Amino acid sequence: MSKFKISRRFLSFSILFLSLFLLSGCAGLFDFLDADMSKAIDKKNPKICREMEDEGRKERCLAGVAEAAKDEKLCDEIKEESTKDNCLSKVAVAADKLDLCTRISQASYKDICYNQLAINRNDANLCTSIADANTVGACVAQIAESKGDMNLCTTIVADYYRNDCFTKVAVKNNDPAICDSLTASHQTNCLTVIAKTQKDEKICDKISEQRAKDICLTSVASVIGGNLLCGKVVEAKQRAQCYYLVGTTSYDADSCFKIENTGQKEACYQVVAIHNKDEQLCQSITVDVNNRNYCLRTIAIDKKTVNTCNYISDKDANYECVLGVANISTDASVCEKIESKGTRDKCLFNVGVTSQDKNVCRSVQDKGEKDTCEDGTKTNQLQP
Repeated sequence: MSKFKISRRFLSFSILFLSLFLLSGCAGLFDFLDADMSKAIDKKNPKICREMEDEGRKERCLAGVAEAAKDEKLCDEIKEESTKDNCLSKVAVAADKLDLCTRISQASYKDICYNQLAINRNDANLCTSIADANTVGACVAQIAESKGDMNLCTTIVADYYRNDCFTKVAVKNNDPAICDSLTASHQTNCLTVIAKTQKDEKICDKISEQRAKDICLTSVASVIGGNLLCGKVVEAKQRAQCYYLVGTTSYDADSCFKIENTGQKEACYQVVAIHNKDEQLCQSITVDVNNRNYCLRTIAIDKKTVNTCNYISDKDANYECVLGVANISTDASVCEKIESKGTRDKCLFNVGVTSQDKNVCRSVQDKGEKDTCEDGTKTNQLQP
């Protein structure tokens, strides 16, 4: 359910801009790198644009200058329909000229114009000039939230945006009673959002369905950092998820310890250990040795201490840890802890190149590698 809501929300936020991109094409994607165009816009000088030979570039340049100068007359010099409509829309918004929206021929650009002006003016009436019903809903919902006015939500035709509007206003006003205006599933979501925003578990008690109530309690626990609240979650998997969220957001190992599933518990330990730079906690990871070694290596490199690498028994993993510490600390003495001549030379090689220190390169025993290392101090080319 959450993935569906996210995708719909993303769609509502980006639908206008996606349509704008598709209509405009990719030609002007990197116009911000065009020095002449930037100069024309900065100086609000259309003459620079008119001297451009490429017609598309010239017209995009004129559109940019028109927006900067708030001069819609420059849009009249543009022949390409999408570029002209985009020009009129941007000038309308920049200059707060509503009448320019009516001059736009394509519906997508016209909707962008009305939508942005409605939001800028905080005027829901302007949203009704938008053709696309979803965009109307998103527009009204944003203004309703800004004003804290639930009555505006009742005017939205599209179900998703109407429900989203009531939820936003309920949160804005900190009023769970507004959630009563919604159907059961949306009411539950509304109460959960308010409970999380207000960090108030008592609001979850208004939810009758146990699974939904458990999710609400988990949401509150994740923001207040209280694993005691997780104990009130009835369903086992959701309770474990609650402890995991509290553990990984509050960096609390005690919350991780309360997770029954070993894999999830150790994943929680890893996050907490790395954040707290606690190598002892890394050693609580016993099922997946690779995860334990990663945990220890990350902390060793972060703390720039090779002593942490000593907890890693695997020879290759230990070497990677030592090499990482040597590189980040640019300390050649760390390399001496490596027994193998070849890997020790590689460590010295990389430290020498990283630190741009030929003296370190001279400690490399292999003559060919030593010479390459000294050359590498000029190129920063490390050994893989």
